[in-house]
Amino acid sequence: MKTKKVLLMNLRLALSSLLLGMLTAFMVQAFQWTLEDRKEVTFGLPGEVTILTMFEGPQKVSAADAASAREALKAYLNDQSLALVYASVGEGRPEMIVCDPHHILPWLPRAGNEGPDSTTARAYLFRGTYTAHRWSALGTAPLLPNGVEVVGVIDAPPGTDNLQYVRTIGREPLPSGRYTINTTDPTQVKHILDLFYRMGFVPQQSQKIPLLTYFLQNPLLMITLLFLAMGHVCAILDWALYIRGRAREFGIRWRHGALPTDLVRENQVGGLPGLGVGSVVGVILSDLLVAGIGQTNPELGNFRTLASAAVSFIIVIVTWSATLYGVIKTRKEVNIDA
Repeated sequence: MKTKKVLLMNLRLALSSLLLGMLTAFMVQAFQWTLEDRKEVTFGLPGEVTILTMFEGPQKVSAADAASAREALKAYLNDQSLALVYASVGEGRPEMIVCDPHHILPWLPRAGNEGPDSTTARAYLFRGTYTAHRWSALGTAPLLPNGVEVVGVIDAPPGTDNLQYVRTIGREPLPSGRYTINTTDPTQVKHILDLFYRMGFVPQQSQKIPLLTYFLQNPLLMITLLFLAMGHVCAILDWALYIRGRAREFGIRWRHGALPTDLVRENQVGGLPGLGVGSVVGVILSDLLVAGIGQTNPELGNFRTLASAAVSFIIVIVTWSATLYGVIKTRKEVNIDA
């Protein structure tokens, strides 16, 4: 191809790729925000999650039966490789309670995990809280239940708000409230509900949060994906018109032995500079725009920016190649006199 044609083609591709790069970066940012939002809802539990809202039921349960059911719950979670997280809301102690015998929660140190036979509750105080300051200054933690051993101080996980600490299950009766478990299996959920019933609770609500469903129900992510799809449709139409404008050139070369794959490869390779520059500049502009709106310092060298640039570059290459092949292949019978 002549140098002038290559430059004009790359300029056209760069402008389209810049817009697609911006939309791709917004999509990656929305995906990250959705993941962070889900971590706050699930307290960092991986996989599909069920939230059980429990309150005290009408059944009469003795303290011995409740303690037996509590130990059975710990054993079941250990056998099924599950984790359970409770976070208080409203009245009561500002605490989290966990049972994580297989170290599923990434923010909880392994030393704080609770074995199925443990009866002594251990606690980690959240850094920067009132309880952590009291413990550091006076060696006391007045908000903790009696008999709970303070193991250390850690950073609070997402979604804790004003909670002061996290402790494992000990001899203290479990409170009513919201319990999160990393399973949506009906059999496992039913067995856990049965154990709660034996402790004197009944479910007020059982809400499943599958990962895919959570993404599909997130308006920001879906709108961003829609804009990205519409942007690609516009780019394909623009590129298709440009390629059809070169129909005479392609028709002549076709009749002199050039194959569609040869023409596609030639224009694909020739357009790589424009696609690459446009994608990278678009991602950078998107990150600068998000940082400006959020009044934060842009981090152009972080993993998200690099991932956005790579994803955008791959997508525009595939789109450009598919458009080239689709238009060139369907114009075998081009009229060279047109």
